[in-house]
Amino acid sequence: MQQKSPFGETQQPTEKPVLVDAIDTTLRTIEDRSKFYRNLVVAVSIVSLASIVLAVFSRQWLTFSGLIIIVPLTGGFLFLDSHLVLQWRAGILDMERLRGLDLAMFLKTISGFRQLPPDSLKAMLATLPGGSAVTQQRVPRDESSVVNDKLEALARKNAWRILHSTGLFTLALLSLIGGAFYGSVTLLLLGGSLSTLSVVFGRR
Repeated sequence: MQQKSPFGETQQPTEKPVLVDAIDTTLRTIEDRSKFYRNLVVAVSIVSLASIVLAVFSRQWLTFSGLIIIVPLTGGFLFLDSHLVLQWRAGILDMERLRGLDLAMFLKTISGFRQLPPDSLKAMLATLPGGSAVTQQRVPRDESSVVNDKLEALARKNAWRILHSTGLFTLALLSLIGGAFYGSVTLLLLGGSLSTLSVVFGRR
């Protein structure tokens, strides 16, 4: 929002320094990732406790099938977490390209924040040029751009692979439980096939 000075001149709002903006973006992303993880832990705990309590009171093994919900919960968390990192990476690279962010200075500065979870931060920084042993090698700018595009494409592929594998494995478990409950060979075979498919798909 523009402000007027006492002399009647319009003052433009001061833009936050790009290095500070990059650090703030990183801190927010780590906070969002931590929040997602805490929510996952709470959801898994509630589902597990509810399934066990229902199984004890109803004395039916079928109520344990509620534990299947943990699979899509975990897969959904991994997918959203990957999406958050991809969004953060795109934002940092835009700051470098459009606002002249010094990536080397940013990496050095953010790495000095000892209060951040080291493994999470290291994994995020490894997706940036110069953030890993591979990208630290001196390469021409055009080659570096190609490497960055390949890294982003691979990250997106892995995220969708997690989502698809989770869906297939969830359907497999439902089919196996349904086959055991109803005594259906068809459902058991379907469950086995989907389990195999999810493993194969996850390794592609």
